Amino acid sequence: MKQLLKSTLVISAFCYLSSFTIFAQKPTLDITASKRVITLDDEKLEETNQNGKKVDPNKAKEIQEAKTKVALKANFVKNGVQQRSLEWAVTGIQGQDWEITKGDFTKGEVELNFKRVGNYSVSLSVTYVDPNQKLKKGQEEPDELDLSVDYDNYITVTNNLDELTQLHADSNFIKLVKRAGDYSIKEKYANDPTPYIFLAKGLYGVYRKQLKDPMIQDPFEEALTACATAIERDANGVFEMPIHKMWLNGIQQELLNNGVRFILENQDDYPVLYSNSDKEKTAETLGSMLEACDSYSTISKNPVAIKFVEAAIRYNNKDAKTANLIWKTEVPNLLNIKDKDFDNWTQADKDALRTGLILSSQALLAQAEAKKDTSAATARKIMQKAEKWFEYDKEWIAYYEVKLKRFEGQ
Repeated sequence: MKQLLKSTLVISAFCYLSSFTIFAQKPTLDITASKRVITLDDEKLEETNQNGKKVDPNKAKEIQEAKTKVALKANFVKNGVQQRSLEWAVTGIQGQDWEITKGDFTKGEVELNFKRVGNYSVSLSVTYVDPNQKLKKGQEEPDELDLSVDYDNYITVTNNLDELTQLHADSNFIKLVKRAGDYSIKEKYANDPTPYIFLAKGLYGVYRKQLKDPMIQDPFEEALTACATAIERDANGVFEMPIHKMWLNGIQQELLNNGVRFILENQDDYPVLYSNSDKEKTAETLGSMLEACDSYSTISKNPVAIKFVEAAIRYNNKDAKTANLIWKTEVPNLLNIKDKDFDNWTQADKDALRTGLILSSQALLAQAEAKKDTSAATARKIMQKAEKWFEYDKEWIAYYEVKLKRFEGQ
């Protein structure tokens, strides 16, 4: 009987705690958008199609507007509360910058058609009441509570800039630099990465073709600076457009290969850091590699990749303190990378990460031997995280297979 009573009390306590947990949960609020990067067309609506037939202007307008419309949806998880009101807010001027095409700003879903270039911030607020709220003396109804979310530069509206696209296609790089520079200072493009993308493309073309212009002193460094500015302004993925992403991969590979990988030595078909009996020469070379790493981090959407290269270089350059600070920061970032996100990286970022993990694990193993600490476990952890990403890569196989037994023995 005592045992039965004890079990009943345990079950009752569990039910009470479960009920308390459910009611104690707070509501949550978030926003989703059908797309976050919109490209306006420079050109007028096509009057004829590819077969030379006249296009229905209403149909053509409908097709074009479909590219510039964004559906915003409120995700309000009530968790037992009662919603009273909802209100959207979008920066810009209604009728001039955008117009509502479906719903309104008090509905859970609203559709906007954007008309002008710019970055638009979006906020959403919900008013609700909690029926489980304890009423104060004399209070008849629970207080209304507010929950809101604000996202700066949540939607980017850019432009094809067909003139610049054509100049790049024609390899007219010096003129492209000048015209892209003109666009970059226009007020309407103040926060748009696109003019800087084309500026970087033009400067990189000048560098590759070894063109001369008195206004362009160091085309490669200037291209890196312009690209870094574009990356900084690219809040929502303009660089994800295939034509821009392919170019970005090219300039990243140029910097990675010539600034880092070309200088690495080879050991049993996998990379190792440069070393020389001349300590000053080694320090100088490693210093130039660090500069390349620093530049690379500014032109990548995934700087974690090059950070593992930097950490290994710093460790070998007698700066273990900074190396360990980098590992402390970047190892958790690495472990949080999802496969689907990694798949969207540029090939250069993938190459940088593979090289960085191989070099960093070597440095971590060396540190484990020297200090008898847990660095080997960290090396094992980062290699295991990336194993499926690089399982068919020759450098990865050559290193990971050689070191695998050593990892397991730590």
